[in-house]
Amino acid sequence: MPRWLLLAFLAAIFWGGNAGLVKLALGREHFGLEGSRANFFVALGILAAMVVNDRLNPAPFSGAQIPAYALSFAIGVIWALGNIFAFSAVRAGGAMSQVVPIYNTNTLIAVLLCMLFLREIPVGADMYRVLAGAVLITIGAILVS
Repeated sequence: MPRWLLLAFLAAIFWGGNAGLVKLALGREHFGLEGSRANFFVALGILAAMVVNDRLNPAPFSGAQIPAYALSFAIGVIWALGNIFAFSAVRAGGAMSQVVPIYNTNTLIAVLLCMLFLREIPVGADMYRVLAGAVLITIGAILVS
């Protein structure tokens, strides 16, 4: 198994396990924490994990990479906005079993943007697999909503 595939599966496991914890923290039937307060503590947890990651995998700062740093900051803002909306959906009464499949339609957006802007266009049989996956993701989101 390629290393990137193992790492992608590990990300899926962590993000999948995270969903239940979000419901525990935010659900009115559980702790009922306000979304903005939960996001604040999520940000602290992310910062702590990133500091540890940076210490374990140090990389020098370079002025030549300032555009990449700015882009990375924008990525964090965009990610945080998605998190705010997801937490708000849960606080508004959404069941995690419905909210998660709906926000995971982000896969479609990512695939489309990568095809349009990064020229990552599948060829041959891969194109059919991507299209079939997109259709299945869409059907799944419709079925759970």
